[in-house]
Amino acid sequence: MISARDFYKPLIWVEGIIGAGKSTFAREVGSRLELRILEEPVDSNPYLKVFYEDPAKYAFGMQIHLLHRRYIQQRLAADEATSLGGYKGAILDRSLSGDRVFAKLHHVAGNITYLDWVTYEMAYNFMCRSLLPPTLLVFLDVQPETAYARMKKRDRTVEAKVSLDYLVALRQGYQELLTEAERGLMPWAHAVRVTRIVWDPDIITVGHWDAVARTVLDACRFLT
Repeated sequence: MISARDFYKPLIWVEGIIGAGKSTFAREVGSRLELRILEEPVDSNPYLKVFYEDPAKYAFGMQIHLLHRRYIQQRLAADEATSLGGYKGAILDRSLSGDRVFAKLHHVAGNITYLDWVTYEMAYNFMCRSLLPPTLLVFLDVQPETAYARMKKRDRTVEAKVSLDYLVALRQGYQELLTEAERGLMPWAHAVRVTRIVWDPDIITVGHWDAVARTVLDACRFLT
């Protein structure tokens, strides 16, 4: 008997605040499950440096740029999840919806005007409706203080101006996103499962990574 698994492979979104450990999580879990790993385009973001110098001037342009980059990534991820690629699925380090959390904070802070926010929402909703929804949304639930310490340790120049207060607001923004997803209020949320993982420890053993990968795979199998 042919099942959904014969046509659809896992499509996993990894979400979390700055410093949560999304990239490492995606690499470790993705490699164990033989998934296509699609990472956040940080180093190739032409807006990032100038944005931190003048957020009010560059926030909208940066968010629109990221929206298009994420869209391309999610199209590639969808190919892997519909048996068109050579992997067993895909794992995505932050999605369009994760970027929307940042854009919404910029709007609240006054860096994105109301008119530009309406324009952003139009583009976001159109893109979401033309993409395959995730099989599973994994939220790495990290306390802002932990994420802040990790940021300081990795010492990225572009993150030097990110404050603890901003991380607190970002975590709250993600809580709103997860609530909207679980209630089916987002364009892609009609068939998605949200899994929250407390992710504060800094030292993770190989055995722990193996167990986490099995947990993620089991969650995806439950849904297919």
